[in-house]
Amino acid sequence: MIGVLTDSSCNLPREIIEELGIEIVPLYVQIGTETYEEFDITTTELCRKMREGILPQTSQPPPGKFEEIFKKMAKQFKSIIAILITSKHSGTYNSAQVARAMLPELDIEVVDSLSIATGTGFLAEAAARAARKGKAKDEILSLIHWLRDRINIVATVSTLKYLHASGRVGAIKTMMASLLDVKPILSMKEGEVVVIGQTRTRSRSLEQIVSHVVKAAERLGKVDLSVLHADCHEEALMLKEELSKKVRPNRIFLAEITSVIAVHGGPGLIGVVYSPAITTLV
Repeated sequence: MIGVLTDSSCNLPREIIEELGIEIVPLYVQIGTETYEEFDITTTELCRKMREGILPQTSQPPPGKFEEIFKKMAKQFKSIIAILITSKHSGTYNSAQVARAMLPELDIEVVDSLSIATGTGFLAEAAARAARKGKAKDEILSLIHWLRDRINIVATVSTLKYLHASGRVGAIKTMMASLLDVKPILSMKEGEVVVIGQTRTRSRSLEQIVSHVVKAAERLGKVDLSVLHADCHEEALMLKEELSKKVRPNRIFLAEITSVIAVHGGPGLIGVVYSPAITTLV
């Protein structure tokens, strides 16, 4: 049997995690001298603190945490596949690789999702569903790599200052966006957050997200969508309703983005992860 592990930023619905027995390793949020496992602080609470001027930080699990979980999983599974948040923006992948090297007797594959949030989560779900159906490890890894090239995210933020503060976008882009008072359109390229466009207003940025997802769905065929937000539920709900009508996805989820991602995007972050429909692939 093959076990699947991902990290707490995966933004998969809890019922899917439990149904498929996906193991979760926690990422951490630091606020002053306090450190929280990601599930221990809500995004709403985090955004409230950020609006008050507090700038939280995040940190990856130490190798010892991965070692502990790998050993536990090895009691049940012959092989382990760990699918983790992009290594371009987190040390989580490297931490898992260190733990893997500490356990040479175990069959562990560590995969860089080159994505964030449900971009990572959809890969973990696909791997877990394939494992449940008895697929071999090589088949599952091939599926993951095929899917990874077709999953992406399109998003916008209220301000680039949080992405700049965390080193996720450059100072020049941040300065220009601030001077021009524009709303950036963000996506992922080779595991990094990139600015792919800009609009003058928030409403126009949401229209651009819808347009981008509609075009992606035309290219990919039947899709799964995950609408994510940082304390802007009403806008996210409208986005979900619009995409439900225009795309008619296989599945569409709506959730607050996890607190670790919210630290970097800030209050007002809103976006959509799209993927070929997982349940029709596996």
